[in-house]
Amino acid sequence: MIKHIVLIVSLTFVALAAGVAMVPGEREQWTMLWRDGQNQEALRTLQKRYDEGLREVDAVLHLYKLHMSFSDIEQATRVMQQFAADRAGDPAALALLARHYGDIQHKGEEIKTLEQLFTIAPTLPTAQVLLSHYRLQGQFDREELLLRTLLASEMITANDAERLGLLLASTGDLYGARDALIRFDELANPERILGRLALFDLLVQVGDKTEALTRGASWFGYWRKAGAHRGAGQDLPAGRLIRMMLAVDEPMARRLICEAQRDEQAATGAPRSGACEPVEPNAEPAGTSAGADQPSDNPMRRKRR
Repeated sequence: MIKHIVLIVSLTFVALAAGVAMVPGEREQWTMLWRDGQNQEALRTLQKRYDEGLREVDAVLHLYKLHMSFSDIEQATRVMQQFAADRAGDPAALALLARHYGDIQHKGEEIKTLEQLFTIAPTLPTAQVLLSHYRLQGQFDREELLLRTLLASEMITANDAERLGLLLASTGDLYGARDALIRFDELANPERILGRLALFDLLVQVGDKTEALTRGASWFGYWRKAGAHRGAGQDLPAGRLIRMMLAVDEPMARRLICEAQRDEQAATGAPRSGACEPVEPNAEPAGTSAGADQPSDNPMRRKRR
């Protein structure tokens, strides 16, 4: 009998403990309210916890979303600002704050926050957003500074390296432009022409003619192949490159171009000829066109005496 009473009492206490454990806590309460779409009640519950200093990450973010859903922009901004302040130095918190400023079209604060984010956690996506803001607002000095930073840290893209090189060349910083365009040459697809022609000119201007001719010869093969698909009469990149190289140092240019042509012949299985004369793509032999008697700007065509 006594054992039976002890068993009943024990089961009663176990049932009471289980019942207490199953009562939803505050976290479960606002989660259930959020899930069931009772946003007003969920907002009151979360705001009460927030005012009491109970600021778990997920609770604060849900509170922020609820304020935004009710178009309470000021309160949502204060919550997100405090969230970032409570987690000073946390890139994720700053990224959320920057996104909030972007959502409410507060560009000044968005840029400021992104700059802080890039300082503590420099990444290329953050830099790209900043660069787009600088360009849209005409803040080219800040754009240049950021591009220089990206170049120094080897985070720069081919497009940005080309832009930086052309920008610095226009301001007279030839050596800075050279470094940027060399990086562009290393990163860019072989069909990119403008930045490489600018690099050739810069190398010649700073007195590094050998480097200019060597790089020009390395571009020649691809540009020559690309030129074969263009119509006659166009100013082909390979032809323009040949003229530029010959103007710098004709003997060395002829040697490098001929070597590039022989390498191209070897790659295609064509027999290598002993003599070599640099030839522009789609160049017509003298006398085959109606304008053959007219002076030509092709430096490879020599007049017979």
